[in-house]
Amino acid sequence: MNKLRASREFQDMGKPARKRLYGTVVESIDNIFKYGVGIRGKALANKRAPMLNVTKAKDRYIVTAGNMVRNEDIEDLKFKLDRVNQLDDEALKSLYEDIINKESSDDDRGAGLGLITMAMRSEEEIKYSFTLVDNNHSFFKMQIIINE
Repeated sequence: MNKLRASREFQDMGKPARKRLYGTVVESIDNIFKYGVGIRGKALANKRAPMLNVTKAKDRYIVTAGNMVRNEDIEDLKFKLDRVNQLDDEALKSLYEDIINKESSDDDRGAGLGLITMAMRSEEEIKYSFTLVDNNHSFFKMQIIINE
């Protein structure tokens, strides 16, 4: 985070874009820590470590984040991502309000608020993929684009 904030490109951004980019990076890190699955054992060399990358391409910033997930969680994650990708800004705000005002249960593994806020910060769909690693795990990767 310090490297990002200290970069010349980040300092040269307008404040609204800088806040959107920083918030997206923070949310990506939070998702990795909250939902990423660590794998231990002999086959560690074949597994993928969490990753986060920010690159600049012309007048936009591309945040790419990835981490291991359980295969059993993929359908729920796809549902949440597809849902936010289909909604316009007003519908995203409404969904955010609905979820934030709903009481959570002990079984709630996450309502997707982070995905909603990232979708609201980006003017493009969140791109994502799952790469099968073994019978129980896949590597989840998503890309969020923030325009200046």
